[in-house]
Amino acid sequence: MSSTEKSISSSLQHIEKHLADKNPALLQAFRLYHELDQVAFELDLIGLDESLASKTSWSPIITLIGDNTSGKQEFINRYIKPTTPISYNVDNHSQFNVITHREDSLSMVLPGTAVDGDPRFPFFHISERLEQIHKGESRHINLYLELQTNNSPVLKDKTLINAPGFNEHEKQSGINLLRNHACDLSDLVFVFFNADQLDNLAHRNLSAFFDYAAESQSPNKFIYIISQAENNQTAINLDEWKTYLKRLGLQSGQFFILSADIESSEQKQIEQKLANIDIDSAYRILNMLEQHIHDVEDVAIYEVKNAIAIWKERTHFTLVALLSVISLTIVAGEIQFGLLAILLDPFVASIFLFLLTIGLIPFHWYSSTVHAKFIITMLQERQMKLGLMENLPALFAKNLTLWRIFLPLKEPMGWTKETKETLDMILTRAKSLVQSLNNSFNASSSTNNSQPQDTFLNL
Repeated sequence: MSSTEKSISSSLQHIEKHLADKNPALLQAFRLYHELDQVAFELDLIGLDESLASKTSWSPIITLIGDNTSGKQEFINRYIKPTTPISYNVDNHSQFNVITHREDSLSMVLPGTAVDGDPRFPFFHISERLEQIHKGESRHINLYLELQTNNSPVLKDKTLINAPGFNEHEKQSGINLLRNHACDLSDLVFVFFNADQLDNLAHRNLSAFFDYAAESQSPNKFIYIISQAENNQTAINLDEWKTYLKRLGLQSGQFFILSADIESSEQKQIEQKLANIDIDSAYRILNMLEQHIHDVEDVAIYEVKNAIAIWKERTHFTLVALLSVISLTIVAGEIQFGLLAILLDPFVASIFLFLLTIGLIPFHWYSSTVHAKFIITMLQERQMKLGLMENLPALFAKNLTLWRIFLPLKEPMGWTKETKETLDMILTRAKSLVQSLNNSFNASSSTNNSQPQDTFLNL
């Protein structure tokens, strides 16, 4: 391992200080991310100012998806009980509102660049992925994102993402990217439907989202809520909704009806899920840490290994093709001029082999660099498709040295036995944090009497 140490940015230092007061297990997880960053940095997978810790959220995230008539907005305001109600731009159907806590009673609304440029928020550097979808799209980040602050105590240590519904939009690919990204990081995902609009669901972009939700590592975090206007007392047929949504592709998830009965078991289940979100978030963070450790070898190294193998095959094929052309030329020369007899002369043969070797070296170098350019483009596309922040082309480019071009080396540069042992050590320590987290929650539950939660779903 290199002696070059990667420092922690000031924004990540803020997270570390916060975790020091919140949970010892999560603090240790954060410090393991710093060790993981060192490995990734020395492999050129991340830059000096980047951290794999920004791939996860260090506080609970709740994503709420739905259009303006789905009851989502009323749900948000009843949940956080703000002194100033949370606003929503009804004219912008592609915008995601990131709602966070701020002590000041004056709410603030900041542009999407504030979210995109800060690793403490869940859409850090999302503009880069928008740019990969469509060139120039990163310039429109403010159309996709907005940051809102509110002094509601419910928002302390939590982030709410108010996401648009499923109406078709001209920026649909960008909306799908942000929606899936938000759901990946979230501990709970509420999907709202208007009880009066069952017949309109077939015209919406639901199938792709249902497929994504089914493939999620935590499909049970998706909660589908059927709500209706306060003045509409028509009974909601939940079985009909389930059947209809399953026909559209829904495979898993929980259903609740948002009704005026605040004492219903369903309302209490929703409240319990929200009350337990800190626990869910802590386990999600540890799970993501283990996943990111595995991803270094199982995804990043795996992709670059394949790229190196393809690169070697193509350059060797090009070299063999050239040698075949030279051989055919010699055969043709023998037929026409008796060239073989001349080449069999020891002195001429020595000169010929010397000149051939001297000529093949720069040819092999040149063809290797040309093929490498195509491989780098391929890796950029793979990185975009997999949604990785790890710089796969940069790790591959480390292998474009003289000796690695000519020698049959298949392992990426830097992927040594020592590096593998370091990753194994980090993974072992990460796994032990689950037990520490179990102990911390058991200790807190034994010392604190549970208090009844305030009911907020009082429609």
